[in-house]
Amino acid sequence: MSRFFLLLPALLAACTTTAYPAADAGATDAAAVDAAPSFAVALPALTATTVAHRAPTATVQAELAAAASGLLYTSESDYPLQVFVLPGAGTPHVTAWNIKAKVAPIYVQRPQTLPLAQRAVESLTLTKLLQPYVEPQDWWGDFEKARAPQFQKLKKILTSQLSYLHVYRVGPKTPWGLSPDIDVFIVGTTVEGDLIVVATVAIET
Repeated sequence: MSRFFLLLPALLAACTTTAYPAADAGATDAAAVDAAPSFAVALPALTATTVAHRAPTATVQAELAAAASGLLYTSESDYPLQVFVLPGAGTPHVTAWNIKAKVAPIYVQRPQTLPLAQRAVESLTLTKLLQPYVEPQDWWGDFEKARAPQFQKLKKILTSQLSYLHVYRVGPKTPWGLSPDIDVFIVGTTVEGDLIVVATVAIET
């Protein structure tokens, strides 16, 4: 009996301790959202130290805009990266199920393209999205090598200043995936609860 009471505090601690994975940890690369939504929510581990080192929304927006200036997202065409802020929209945080509603206020439909409401959603990690831009590749030339530090800076700002950081691809659904024009949204929440969106377009036919 005495052994049971000695073990009781440890058992209670094990039952009440919750491990929160990083925002990217639960992501599935290029996972199309077709099934019913899951109610499990992956929360990032935000310590007091982490929050203390995060800048206000206006500062993060300015830093991201400077880092993204002149950068192009390369696919079958090249599109710039645009930075938007949606005040107060970081809560509830963005998921594959509400991404279209979240970005609707800033979305501008391009001519002869499918409306946002009719587009399908794919989930992607930031690491996967930026890998060809920040990690040396065999096919890199002088241009790719020269721009890599700027993409690395962009990634560092995103990962250090935003929580619930994720990437969503939104586009027309075809039997072989999203095609031909795909909106790419990097989203994350600032320490003030605002939503920051870094948006671009991928052309994949």
